[in-house]
Amino acid sequence: MDEKQLQRAGLDYWQHLSWEAVDCWEHMLQKVDPSRLWLFTKFGTQCYTQVSYRRGDWLLFGSETSGLPATLRESFSSQCVRLPMIGPVRSLNLAVSVGVGVYEAYRQISADGSNLALEA
Repeated sequence: MDEKQLQRAGLDYWQHLSWEAVDCWEHMLQKVDPSRLWLFTKFGTQCYTQVSYRRGDWLLFGSETSGLPATLRESFSSQCVRLPMIGPVRSLNLAVSVGVGVYEAYRQISADGSNLALEA
């Protein structure tokens, strides 16, 4: 992504984001606590609302077309969560999924009334 694409993705929130690009998944895992990683996938066995989110958690979403790789889902199977689907719908738009997941984490973490700053 170039600077223009990143700014477009951030819209009005761009100046409030703290982000970092990493070259590969292994580099990312060095920066996060793997036990606090939640993978959003239609293959998840628990509903996203059954998780107790905490500050420092990481929410991982796959691409709209292919989702998350099976190797990741297998490595973190107990941390795979799903959004409920109704009827013949087989998937949700990625932006909608991210909005739902991030808002639930925000709702839980900020339930104590503290101000929460999100990082991307």
